[in-house]
Amino acid sequence: MPQDQYQEVAVVLIAGTAALLALTGAVAWLFLFYQKKKFRHMEELLDMERRFETELITTQIEVQEQTRKNLAADLHDNIGQLLSLTSVTAASINIDDREKAAQKITEIHNLVNRSIKELRQLSKIIHGEQLIQQGLLPAIEQEVAWMQRTGFYQVSFVHDYNNLESFNPEKDLFLFRLLQESLSNIIKHSGADTIAIELLYAEEKMRLGICDNGSGFDHQAKLVSPGGLGLQNMHKRVRLLQGDILIDSAPGRGTSIKVIVPYP
Repeated sequence: MPQDQYQEVAVVLIAGTAALLALTGAVAWLFLFYQKKKFRHMEELLDMERRFETELITTQIEVQEQTRKNLAADLHDNIGQLLSLTSVTAASINIDDREKAAQKITEIHNLVNRSIKELRQLSKIIHGEQLIQQGLLPAIEQEVAWMQRTGFYQVSFVHDYNNLESFNPEKDLFLFRLLQESLSNIIKHSGADTIAIELLYAEEKMRLGICDNGSGFDHQAKLVSPGGLGLQNMHKRVRLLQGDILIDSAPGRGTSIKVIVPYP
């Protein structure tokens, strides 16, 4: 074979070898890049799972705390007053006046029955967390009943929860806590007397809405203020559920909160 042909073959071999090495290096780099990206994605998923579990525990504690507050309020405002009135009535009985004594005993009997009824209602509040395990609907219905029993609020609740075929207790807990936090804010800050709650399911998404006719607030300003931690937590928790939250409010025109999350 002539010298020129040897040189051409050598050049082709060298070029082919270089191209093969370059291709091998590119494939190796792409493989390492993919593995690194995959590892980072797994780390992000694990971190999100850890944050979700942490938030879940925090939410459970907050639901317990709110349940205790409701319990304390009922004990003080309802049962405490009933028992005090029962005690005063019993102390005022004059056994020498049989007719009036009989009337007071009847009053005491009625007061005791009312106290028993209130205690039964409290039992339902105490078992609020068990209600969550049965679904979001009974838990919200119990919360609405407690609000209505105060006598200060007109609360409406509409839902199509019966259309559900499966449930997600973890998401139910988050949504229930969002509702509790919203109602707590209404009680503390809004001055509202009318509240509308809706729970609607469509296209594998749960929609929770809470509206009130209270004083309202500047949402954006409140969100970045030091006192806006509650709002920030609401946004953070909805993001953990991969959902969306829309808060529409302004001073003097009430507040509307809409939460949409994938479900179940």
